[in-house]
Amino acid sequence: MGVHITFSQNFPYYDKAIRETVQELNSLQRNCSVDMNCMFGENGIHLVPYPAQFAVPLFPEKDKQNCLAELKERYENKSDVRPVTFEDWVLKNFGPTIHDSFFKPYMRKIWTIETSKMTPVWVGSRVAKLPQEKLESLCAMNKEDLVKADFGWGPNAYFTYPKYGGIGAVWRQMAEKLPENWFKYNSKVVSVNYHSKSINFIENNNAIIKTMDYDILINTAPIDKLINETKLCLPLNIVHNKVFIVGVGLELPMTEFCETITWLYFPDPAVPFYRISFHSRYDEVTPDNTKYWSVMCECAREADDPITEEEIRDQAVEGLILKSIITREKIVSLYSKTLNYGYPIPTIERDNEIARAHAVLEPLNIYSRGRFGGWKYEASNQDHCFIQGKELADRLFLDIPEKLYKTGLPEKRG
Repeated sequence: MGVHITFSQNFPYYDKAIRETVQELNSLQRNCSVDMNCMFGENGIHLVPYPAQFAVPLFPEKDKQNCLAELKERYENKSDVRPVTFEDWVLKNFGPTIHDSFFKPYMRKIWTIETSKMTPVWVGSRVAKLPQEKLESLCAMNKEDLVKADFGWGPNAYFTYPKYGGIGAVWRQMAEKLPENWFKYNSKVVSVNYHSKSINFIENNNAIIKTMDYDILINTAPIDKLINETKLCLPLNIVHNKVFIVGVGLELPMTEFCETITWLYFPDPAVPFYRISFHSRYDEVTPDNTKYWSVMCECAREADDPITEEEIRDQAVEGLILKSIITREKIVSLYSKTLNYGYPIPTIERDNEIARAHAVLEPLNIYSRGRFGGWKYEASNQDHCFIQGKELADRLFLDIPEKLYKTGLPEKRG
């Protein structure tokens, strides 16, 4: 659920599996921007190219000069001090102006915690640094070219999307290639008995509890729930947020400045969404692009935030209108859904806590992987989770060490 697209961070096995599964894929080039209206003191929308830290030459003059001075200082006086928090990492690599104007407000919206509470170990390919030579080349560009630029950074600069059926078509069609009896749809695990190596589950909301034995249990449910259920160790001190998905269907024509955009980022606290995506650009039939277009909003809140889905839906519509992305009279449909587990947040305590869980699970042949099973945001995209499964199978049956997912435990084979 959400704005998932298909791209790979150098996983040929994943790429091959996708192309052998989905016969018709659209190939697209990313075109996204960041709304920096607050920096410009504007109420509406003011787009700069993505990633925002590459758009320094387009910042207001005072902010631009501050950024250039702070970056120059960092280029000339490189620090060997290892950052403890993500805030430390941003300040070390960019300085306070970019931190306060972009990273702090945007990260607060998507993660729902402060940058000072986050570890920097997740950044990897997720956050672009700005090398001196790159900054110099950007400053040499004229403003017209800069405004139109997508700097091509990141693994999703080019991506694919199924022509039919949305992103779910990838996994539905992959499941169809496997034996039907491998799957138990509409089933829910209610307990795990690690003593007897069995799970209890119910099917189709039936009250009758069934039992299934296992030799090896691979868990992809949230690892905090698994620990709470098995009580193999004290509850984990890990944090997640929830995400509200709001979809808006609209009559054509599409708002002109949105026609070439794939998605947009919003640090602005005046609107509830941190990102919006134009899914109607990704394929021709979701929806019928001869009549309609669509926009999907992602809005994050703390896990225990009492705001309702209806309230978020209303706020999202008003935010889209405020940003001149839609007009109310063109709306033909609204959709919303709450994802109670939205992002596994990379807090400072995360790695030690997850290692503590794996230390009690793995000796019992219980392996927890996936977006929330592994709880490592930096390895939680679709391609990551797919490869985690392959590598774990290779480890268990071929004695090949895992490369992608790091448990924090001493390396073991088998």
